[in-house]
Amino acid sequence: MNEIIQIIKERRNTKNFIDKDVAKIDIETLLGAAIWAPNHRDTQPWRFVVIDKESSLRDKISEGIISVKELTSGKKQTDEQIESIVKYVQSRPVLIFVFSLIDSNPIITEENYGAVCCAIQNISLAATSMDLAVGWSTGKIAQIQNLTEMFELKEELKVVGVLTIGYPSSQQSKQRIDFNEITSWL
Repeated sequence: MNEIIQIIKERRNTKNFIDKDVAKIDIETLLGAAIWAPNHRDTQPWRFVVIDKESSLRDKISEGIISVKELTSGKKQTDEQIESIVKYVQSRPVLIFVFSLIDSNPIITEENYGAVCCAIQNISLAATSMDLAVGWSTGKIAQIQNLTEMFELKEELKVVGVLTIGYPSSQQSKQRIDFNEITSWL
């Protein structure tokens, strides 16, 4: 089977990682792959914020997740829940917050969002080829209020997701519906 097809089939959205540092050069390689995603009008709309294991911003990220959880549930988080969130954020090997440029033209904004999703796929495929794994989250961590201010970003941006990059502790087997079941040939 073609090598790229094999990598596509092996790629997984990973949640569990071993406690092993990821080299900065490997993150740079992934970001270098990301920027070669197709993008209509050559807008190059992706923006990345890398949060390494030692970043003091991890505390603010934990606080942000706690706030989101409290706002959505209408309940104050317990000490145990807070401890769990802090432990989760602190244990992630590398976090990459991925943003898309917002344009005054909503069609360009949508095209930009699609391009950034392609950039994330490039990261995921490159990571798989390097024996790394990616967890792409659009959950609470991506819903933190005022991320652009927290990261001192000056452009008008939309968060597309937060990627956790690391070495997987396990790989799940996956199945897909045969494309013939969901394809019309006209």
